[in-house]
Amino acid sequence: MPREIKVKSIRNELPATYRYSPWMRFIMLFVALAICIYAIFFFVKFVTGTTPMFFKVLPLIILFVALDSVFKQLTSLYSVTFYEDKICFGFLGKPKLIIPYENITSIDLTKQISFSIILKYKDKDREKIFKTSASFPKILEILLNLADFAPHAQLNDLLGKVVNNLRNLAGKSETEQV
Repeated sequence: MPREIKVKSIRNELPATYRYSPWMRFIMLFVALAICIYAIFFFVKFVTGTTPMFFKVLPLIILFVALDSVFKQLTSLYSVTFYEDKICFGFLGKPKLIIPYENITSIDLTKQISFSIILKYKDKDREKIFKTSASFPKILEILLNLADFAPHAQLNDLLGKVVNNLRNLAGKSETEQV
């Protein structure tokens, strides 16, 4: 049996913030940093000129994978905040991206290997693109509210169908609560 999808409009609850669990994000960051430190320690302490090549390369591979995880944790989307006139995308390791709703020209939901959200917006007469993974907590509710706050933005066919279904679900849940 499929689980029930709950979505709601946040127009009356602004500012509204959606974010990853800080505990999970910081635990993953801590583990990746600990692995980096241990790989460096192992490489400095135990690798000598007579060590087999496998044990020389293995700590470097582990270090590379752990550093990749650290950079992904620091640069991936951490929070989405809706305000009256703008949306703010927050990250741990880079500056926030603030986009006024009237500057958003299109919203796309695409699938290559996994689903991605592509936001096209104007910034000082230049069109820019913001792309992020669609694996974010309450992403359906975020997409519904983003489409509602930026009604002039063009939606691709897939996202248009998704938003229409979400509007129907949100409408049903509001009428049931009254």
